[in-house]
Amino acid sequence: MRNLSSMSEGEKPVFVRGRVPESLRVRFKATCALEGRDMGDVLKELIENWLEEKENPLPRKRSRGS
Repeated sequence: MRNLSSMSEGEKPVFVRGRVPESLRVRFKATCALEGRDMGDVLKELIENWLEEKENPLPRKRSRGS
């Protein structure tokens, strides 16, 4: 089975579909291959990082005039 490290015990993997330009997919696939990484693992990591950013936004900096 693939390395899905943060998946909970008993949690089954599911497919996520989306459309991207072919050139982007080719670059993504090639870069994953060069790094010896599974595309699904990298995609999962990217989604987790994006969710972390959205679910835990950094506090806004106060402007000097506030």
